[in-house]
Order: sequence, then structure tokens, then C-alpha cells
Amino acid sequence: MFEYILQIFIGILVMPGFETKSIQNKTDEEDSLIGVIAKLENKIDNLTRIVNEGKQIHEKPVLFFVRLSKTITLNKDSIVKFDEVMLNEGNHFNSGDGIFVSPVTGIFQFTWTLLTTTSQVVETELMVDNVVVDTLIAALYSSGNISGTKIVLCKVKKGDHVWIQTSSVYTSNYFYKANAAKSSFTGMLIYTY
Repeated sequence: MFEYILQIFIGILVMPGFETKSIQNKTDEEDSLIGVIAKLENKIDNLTRIVNEGKQIHEKPVLFFVRLSKTITLNKDSIVKFDEVMLNEGNHFNSGDGIFVSPVTGIFQFTWTLLTTTSQVVETELMVDNVVVDTLIAALYSSGNISGTKIVLCKVKKGDHVWIQTSSVYTSNYFYKANAAKSSFTGMLIYTY
């Protein structure tokens, strides 16, 4: 890009009617033109830096998709430890403790799905640094299986911890695994600040 702009300036300098003088006889116009060129070079350098930073962000995506590999029952206020990692770009989700740690400040989309079965209930909360952002409940008082899904967009700061936990309401939250159907948790960076 710099080369292209330089070619334009060279084209302007050699245009008919543009007076040139020797270095010893510099005019105010030439000093002004040199200043303009220096400013444009500075702007080009800044734009190049911004473009390169943008490329670095896109080269390092932040997203994860994890699932529960088995049927479990959790007490109230328990972190759901999604143990089956399907995708963890950037490696910011820890399946050992079920917590995602944000590497940047930005807008994230979090989605989680719960699966439960006959006469069972499961209520969960999306937590961002110990603050409840949203709640999802799945309950079935007849026979069969039921699932529920919640999608949330929220601002997360760099270093914030994000997780799904059971609410403080039910002492027996039953997460059911039916063949290929599993409870899951997904997070992805949408926009950075």
C-alpha cells in the first residue's frame, strides 16, 4: 500500500507545471510537501499496525464447545464440569474445573443446553465473575426426555471467569445423557474492545 501511495506522489511531482528546485534552493512549498509526505508515511505506518493487530486477533480465535459425557446429579450451587471437549480454540476453557477464562475484553456469545428426563428438573445459571447473567431451567413432570437451550450475549472483561452452575433452588439437578444427546456449553468471542 505504501508503494502505491508513493507512486501517486511521484506522479504528482513529475506532473507538467510542477516546478523543481535544487536542494540548496528549497522553497516553502517543498518544505510543506515534505511535511505532508512525512505525515502520510506516519498514517500509513499506523494503518499497517492496526491491520496487523486485527489479523492477530483473527488468527487466534476464542471459542469452545464442551459437553457432559455422562448422566450426573448435582446439588445446588454446583459448577457444571463439562468434561468432553469438542473444540477449545485458544485453550481458555478448563474441563477440569468447568471454567472459561477470557483472554480479552469483548462481547461474547454463550449458549448452553440442558437435557433431563422423566420427573426430573435441572436449573442452571450463566455466571460471569460470580454474577448471574441469565438462568435456564428444564423440567419434565411426565415421561420422556426434555431439553432447553439459552443463548446470551454479554460483555466479558479480560481475566473474567465464566461458567455454568446449578441454581440455589434445587438440591437434585439431574443432567441426563441419552445416547448421542448431551448437555453442552458453548462460548465464542464476537467482538473485542
